[in-house]
Amino acid sequence: MQAIRVIIQVSILCLFFEAGRWLTNLFHIPIPGSIIGMLLLFLFLSTGLMNERLLMDGSSFFLRHFSFFFLPLSVSAIVLGPYFIEFGWKLVVILIASGLIGFLATSVSTERFIRWKEKKNYDRSH
Repeated sequence: MQAIRVIIQVSILCLFFEAGRWLTNLFHIPIPGSIIGMLLLFLFLSTGLMNERLLMDGSSFFLRHFSFFFLPLSVSAIVLGPYFIEFGWKLVVILIASGLIGFLATSVSTERFIRWKEKKNYDRSH
């Protein structure tokens, strides 16, 4: 029963991916379909149209096997070795900058959300 639930939930996640790809092709959006699919999923979750419990097991499956999905990328990186020698420094700069920007954006937004939540809870108690 657990395996069927995971298959259904992973299928739902794949539907969001495909819907994003379809919307990208239909409207000629210069954003990858996977990003559009994630935005659709975020919209469904944040508006309450979909409960996060509905996708809990499927998303846990992806997180447990996260490294497995990066194996093709790792093999491709080995094959493209000469390009990394020539352009590697640019890639390192981009990775460090995007990592720092992502870290800062996440930490600042999380900090503000926690403060807002604490203020909201404090105001209700008084």
